[in-house]
Amino acid sequence: MTRIGLIEDNIEFRDNLAFFLRRDRFAIAFECDGQAIDRTLAEHPWDLILLDLGLPDEDGLAIASRLRAQQPALGIVMLTARGSLDERVSGMREGADAYLVKPVDFRELMAVLKSLLRRLDTGEKSAEKPASSAVEKPPVWQLRPAQLQLVPPEGAPIKLTGREAKLLGHMARSYPNAVARQVLVDSSDAVLTQLDSRHLEVALSRLRKKILDATGQGLILASRSEGYLFGAPIRLDTDDS
Repeated sequence: MTRIGLIEDNIEFRDNLAFFLRRDRFAIAFECDGQAIDRTLAEHPWDLILLDLGLPDEDGLAIASRLRAQQPALGIVMLTARGSLDERVSGMREGADAYLVKPVDFRELMAVLKSLLRRLDTGEKSAEKPASSAVEKPPVWQLRPAQLQLVPPEGAPIKLTGREAKLLGHMARSYPNAVARQVLVDSSDAVLTQLDSRHLEVALSRLRKKILDATGQGLILASRSEGYLFGAPIRLDTDDS
């Protein structure tokens, strides 16, 4: 079972990475922003890391160099906005197995990860078909549309507006697939008929911030070509509606 660590201080991008990795049957060993990285890595077993270079407390190149010296077999994929040739050469020199420039297409990222796993001789099948006994089921969120509540696995229910409940309802019914942007804009539901693309972006941004403020997780994710999705298992409470 391949375990991946995410070292990225951009919460929204990190949430997107975690969602797509889990959807492709990778296990997330840990997520962090670079602070206390040595303690984090000591506490969590991992095989491969996705490493941002622009971290606030320590440069990702220094982290990569240290980790490569400590664990020669570790797979390191750098994800960064630094795209010049000199910077890419520096990244590979400091120990990266792959160097991807943001914004990265998730299809390309998955191809790079699977290629790297083959090179590391961990086996592509272990990433695509993990043993069920080794996979921890993620916690499930609950949407209660009649009560206008989104209930996290832990913590108090989050109060929603009618519009937010309707938007989440579409995502809950489509999970784990994305809902096309135009589907949300063109919905026949009376609450949504006044939305255009610009107002939809504002509504989703406010909803994401509300969830982030309450739980520390920004779970309204944008999939470039597909639309929007909820980044965790979510159940629609039909008995409540």
